[in-house]
Amino acid sequence: MSTSGLFKRSGECYNIAMKNVRMYAAAGAVLVLDRLSKMLWGSAQRTLIRGVLELHGTQNGGVAFGAMSGSGLWLSLGGLVLCIAMLVWLHRADRGKLCQYGTGLMLGGGLSNLIDRLLYGAVIDFIDPVFLHWFVFNIADAAVVCGAVLAGIGLILNGEERK
Repeated sequence: MSTSGLFKRSGECYNIAMKNVRMYAAAGAVLVLDRLSKMLWGSAQRTLIRGVLELHGTQNGGVAFGAMSGSGLWLSLGGLVLCIAMLVWLHRADRGKLCQYGTGLMLGGGLSNLIDRLLYGAVIDFIDPVFLHWFVFNIADAAVVCGAVLAGIGLILNGEERK
């Protein structure tokens, strides 16, 4: 093997490692922040901004807005499958930085909510934007939504760059 081939291969390994570092760093940050926030405020009942934002600890046995409540085992298995699918999807192709960070946010949020389902049979939600009157969520939920938006934008921009 020539020296230039060795450096090329090392560069490829470095790029793959950096891609993984971005995703895992984002996932780890979300996982830690969500777990800590649930320990601190998961059972809180506190008004932060009257008429706008409260901490209102509750358990959600379903998915978004409480749909499919009581399907804990199936939701846990589905969450695990989705986390594995995101990892495979990211590793199989060269994705841009936005996709990497977005996937990390979704992975960290999904794993943290999966931990809740496995430990408690439901997801702990506590952020209550009372002016909306219809949902309570957590940091993991926000990370999943933001991650999906980032990954979507990244896919669009990455597709435009390749044209």
